[in-house]
Amino acid sequence: MFAGLNILLVGITVVMAVLLMLWASCAIVGFGFRMVEARQKASEARKNAAAAAAAPPSALAATPAGGIPAHHLAAIAAATAAVMDRPYRIVQVWAPVVPTSDWGNQARLQTFNSHRRQGDWGRSLPALNPTHSQAR
Repeated sequence: MFAGLNILLVGITVVMAVLLMLWASCAIVGFGFRMVEARQKASEARKNAAAAAAAPPSALAATPAGGIPAHHLAAIAAATAAVMDRPYRIVQVWAPVVPTSDWGNQARLQTFNSHRRQGDWGRSLPALNPTHSQAR
């Protein structure tokens, strides 16, 4: 009885030790990736700060908003600064007009509803067919 318990405890100890080593190696690799990402962000921040200091003032301050809320313009400017690696100037902000028709909406609705089984329409599945379940 004790021999089996000894083997069991050794096996659990080995499994836990291997899991601990795997966790530690993943944590070390993750730490390395976080350090590289932090260095890249710091260098990008330095580049952006230098570019912002050298760039002319933004056109947003002199341009009337035209009905667009200021916090939307600030969000657009922040997103542009996060994506672009060079100085930028936002000249115009507009949303494209997307015309919709009842025909397209109906087709879209029909496509979405085609994946549902309604009543006796479509292919009947053997497990859902009442005649098959009664025959068993």
